[in-house]
Amino acid sequence: MFHQALTRRSFLQAAAVTAAGTLVAACTPAATPEVKEVEKIVQQTVVVKETQVVKVVEEVQKVVTATPGPAAPVTIYFPQAMGDDGQPVFEGIAKRFQQKHPNVTVKVDPTFDWDSQKYLVQAAAGTAPDIIWGDEDWSFLLSSKGVLLDLNPFMDASGFKRDNYADILDKFSWQGKLFSFPIWIGAEGVFFNLDLLDKAGLELPPDNWTYEDMRTMAKQLTIDENKDGDPEQYGIHIQTGWDNPWGSTVMAYGGKFYSADGTDFVLCQKPNYDGLQYLIDLIHKDKVAPTPEITEALAGGGDPFQTGVCAMTISNPWGFARYRRGATFTWDCAPMPLGPTGGKGASLSSDSLSIYRGSKNPDVAWQFTDELLSFESQKAYCTEFKGPQPVHKEAFQYWLRPEDPPKHQQLFIDALEYAECPMWSMFSYIVQDPFYMALGDVTSGNKSLEEAMDEVCQPIKEAIQAEIEKLASYSGS
Repeated sequence: MFHQALTRRSFLQAAAVTAAGTLVAACTPAATPEVKEVEKIVQQTVVVKETQVVKVVEEVQKVVTATPGPAAPVTIYFPQAMGDDGQPVFEGIAKRFQQKHPNVTVKVDPTFDWDSQKYLVQAAAGTAPDIIWGDEDWSFLLSSKGVLLDLNPFMDASGFKRDNYADILDKFSWQGKLFSFPIWIGAEGVFFNLDLLDKAGLELPPDNWTYEDMRTMAKQLTIDENKDGDPEQYGIHIQTGWDNPWGSTVMAYGGKFYSADGTDFVLCQKPNYDGLQYLIDLIHKDKVAPTPEITEALAGGGDPFQTGVCAMTISNPWGFARYRRGATFTWDCAPMPLGPTGGKGASLSSDSLSIYRGSKNPDVAWQFTDELLSFESQKAYCTEFKGPQPVHKEAFQYWLRPEDPPKHQQLFIDALEYAECPMWSMFSYIVQDPFYMALGDVTSGNKSLEEAMDEVCQPIKEAIQAEIEKLASYSGS
């Protein structure tokens, strides 16, 4: 999620691959860690107080042990998404890992790109990297094509301590399987230009503020000096090109994205899109947020919050490094507002790690993944990248940087208690393109949200059903 929103969208647009490629990936035999059960006799001393008799009881226990490291030389491949800036960090982790496992060579590649087509084709050809970087959308896209391994058996065999990590793994699981483990995460919050608030005589809102409070503040922060209907300053920037910024509002309004089993897209049905309607109204009814076209013109293609065009924006800790480095004003954050009935909602973003189903060394790939998730590595991400939140609980203290803005950093940790991944289903890749094409017409003012949802709802449902039938035919082959 350090990548730009449009780049993230491009991988979804490339999600359609040939049935042959998908079938090859889906039919590749899965490798799982070798788990051995050994029996050992354990003596237990039982004291019976009434008679003061001491008994020695022998019982047989089964102990699960993980497969030891490889004896022969092994090489695993790990493309990372942080580019040249992140290469020294990940090479340092690889060096530490190789000192523990001298027979293993880790090839860290800084040229990862968010191109799903590339990795699906590589998987079909049997040439995908051992560890695949991704995010919450990639997990479902690639796992639905049979590309990824379930991580739970590796975690169980290695004694991985799930309790050391933020309580979020259920949000990344599907039908009991975990196809990706977040390397770092971030919940959405509202960012404020405090200089513009001060000029308007406003203060940072309290934690229990509402979406109606947000509307009121946005109106107070919108400035149209010559009254021509084209404000020079807008109250808030609304992003509808990807789901994390607006997903929080849908959740707070009580909306659902999919049915419980993920096979039916229900966001296109009332009242599930009420929260999205609220955001569209900020653009076209209240005129306190710019359209995408106006944003482009005013901000020159840049971030309208960072350039001072918009006083508020919805974002996550990925923005910390950018604003700490580039903002020329004082800024801070507040939690996402409460919905009409007091509901909370915060979208959860991630970058994640998965193991390629066709890896020749899945056990070693997991061992290095474990190293990437370790406290020592998570601490390094905090000190070097200074952005997204670690998943290791003990590393939270190194993520909090009281000497740097924003002042209210703790709110992003607190939001993990209720944050959810929006638009998540095994079939999200089927939904994304038609949905965002329809939503684009709404954001630009060419259609109402109701019209767009009515038009796109049935085609999406039919496309999901067709995909379900296609995947079922693969599993039967």
